[in-house]
Amino acid sequence: MEITGIVGKANTGKSTLFSAMTLVPVQVANYPFTTIKPNVGITHLRIDCVCREFGVKDNPKNSLCINGVRLVPIQVIDCPGIVRGAHAGRGLGLQFLDEIRQASALIVVCDAAGATDADGRPVEPGTHDPVEDVRMVEEELAFWIAGMIEKDWRRICRAVENKQSTLVDELSNKLSGLGIAPSHIEQSILSLGINPNAPSKLGKNELLRLAMELRALSKPILVAANKVDIEGSEKGVERLRSAGYNVIPCSAEAERILRMAAEKGLVRYTPGDPCFEIVDSSKLTPQQKKTLEMIEARVLERWGSTGVQQLINVAYLEILGYIPVYPVEDADKLCDKHGNVLPDVYLLPKGSTARDLAYKIHSELGKGFLYAIDVRTKLRLGEKHQLKSGDVISIISTTKRG
Repeated sequence: MEITGIVGKANTGKSTLFSAMTLVPVQVANYPFTTIKPNVGITHLRIDCVCREFGVKDNPKNSLCINGVRLVPIQVIDCPGIVRGAHAGRGLGLQFLDEIRQASALIVVCDAAGATDADGRPVEPGTHDPVEDVRMVEEELAFWIAGMIEKDWRRICRAVENKQSTLVDELSNKLSGLGIAPSHIEQSILSLGINPNAPSKLGKNELLRLAMELRALSKPILVAANKVDIEGSEKGVERLRSAGYNVIPCSAEAERILRMAAEKGLVRYTPGDPCFEIVDSSKLTPQQKKTLEMIEARVLERWGSTGVQQLINVAYLEILGYIPVYPVEDADKLCDKHGNVLPDVYLLPKGSTARDLAYKIHSELGKGFLYAIDVRTKLRLGEKHQLKSGDVISIISTTKRG
């Protein structure tokens, strides 16, 4: 499973967002570089469980089901803050970049209220343009990738132009550790109109454009327009959208408070809900009541949700293109061999086949694959049948699961 990285300039609420997603306690403060090493945690993708469609009571093993909402665990990483010039050693330098290698998609957190300057220092709300912060992250990542290419560029040019290798092969070998695939390189070369047989004709600017294209394809960006509970943040959200970014307005602090309140039994709230319910108002302090009223008025009523769960769902279901599939052993009872109903849900890349699912469950199941059964239609499915989101599938194999 791919990892989503949380990145951005310092002091935009990255660590608060990570904490809200995972409830992992991290250092949160109103000054730059609170995070000096990456935090890794588990959050959950929210999907509609098929238990209601089939009218059954499920008992999941690899996920959770709350009133028909299935929460599937996934991994996120909170990277140290980025400042302009990081690729050249400014701020924490390349430390954050090494962590981004693991990420397949990036959530770029920015201060939609414009209340932090380019270096992450607090300023008057509305005085800083959040678009600059997203562009800065894009540029720093491009400089980083371009720098890696330039270190070996002369040798690459000689190998390609002497027909000892190809530009795609050379760049693939160089950048494979960043999650940049040959297909990303081929597509970038084609879209930029680069002659792959004459790389020595490319100057610094052309290499930088190539690096930007490679980053865009291999690590697509989703913008978390954070701090929308602050007055004036609407303008920041609109600026980001007008700049062409995929933007989710959010309040990481509101989500963190609601999840903690729900964990303590003070409110009923499932991540992604448009509202919450107070369990017993007599157990709340006046300050807690005031905070919850503020969240309801400034965040939920204005924006429809805190936006945090939407970030996760958009990142995995739309940008990375995963589909949830429910494997069962008994196609009639919707259970595994132990009687667990709808026990698992697997996230598979779009385009995955029935046999891919079998291998995902267990390698022996994949090797002995005979056919699959679509539980809804009872039809037999061949090994190359492409699965759809929400499919409930029974795998028939010569090998039983252990």
